[in-house]
Amino acid sequence: MHALVVARHDRFAGLECSEVPDPRPEPGEISIDVQVAGVGLIDALWTTGAMPSLPSFIPGLEVSGVVRELGEDVTGFTLGQRVVAILPAAGGFAEIVCAPAALVAAIPDGVDTDVAAVVPINTVTAHLALTTVARFTPGESLLVHAGVGGLGSQFAQVAKALGAGRIDAVVGTAAKQETAAALGYDHAYLRSDLTAVPEDTYDIVVDPVGGEATRTAFGLMRSGGRLLRVGNASQAPDVPVSSIDHWLQNKTTAGFNVGAWLAAHPKAGTDSLAWALTAVARGDIRVDLTETAEFPRVTDLLAALEQGRTTGKVAIRIRG
Repeated sequence: MHALVVARHDRFAGLECSEVPDPRPEPGEISIDVQVAGVGLIDALWTTGAMPSLPSFIPGLEVSGVVRELGEDVTGFTLGQRVVAILPAAGGFAEIVCAPAALVAAIPDGVDTDVAAVVPINTVTAHLALTTVARFTPGESLLVHAGVGGLGSQFAQVAKALGAGRIDAVVGTAAKQETAAALGYDHAYLRSDLTAVPEDTYDIVVDPVGGEATRTAFGLMRSGGRLLRVGNASQAPDVPVSSIDHWLQNKTTAGFNVGAWLAAHPKAGTDSLAWALTAVARGDIRVDLTETAEFPRVTDLLAALEQGRTTGKVAIRIRG
């Protein structure tokens, strides 16, 4: 099969289309003929070497396609069935992938295969983060940094589906403020002027950015608020947060890494992925797939992600 392999860390020129052996499913796994693969910032970081990856690493954490082969002891799926999958070890930029059956789900009727490909990682991350470590309850208010990106937009959509109150965004440009309004945010603030964000206001601050977003978060939360770290898109150095402030202000910092969570709680992935796909099928959650590129153009999408020029989700088409 063909796959996009990180042959060397030479910016995006190091990602090469290579012939690699077809994978076969182990017991408890499903192999999938990939049609569409979601593309995220983490894939750009792996490609450039900003995040470490082994030689011949294949990026891609989420795919849609059809069932090719069932591993031993796998039930509940049929050959040729439309499915999506979360790939804990990556590998999605390829014509064939193998995934744990617990992290594969059927695509509901009415959900396009292209859109389905970009539901697994970000929508599931938002759902699991809010319902587990963030201890979200209906009516609470949220501030979402990078609010119109692939991950940030899903935190807003999932929170709204779960019954959130006020939901505000922090974005990078005036154009993205307009996008935030279209996504249903109550207010959108520019990252260049965080002093405009009201203090002592939010129950949860969602931070996939790091740096200044982390440093200012405590002042924006009301008593009992939770800072939810879900990434470091800025690639800024670690920001210390005072344990004394946690104590005196009755505030919490929680981290959520979806790969680590699913490794420890695979059944949670099964349930969350089913919840996310059902919510998308019902129209309760909006997933904006803003661009789907052909296989050779993935480097354009990766560069745009690295530079913060995308909104919503982007994907590559592996097979027609």
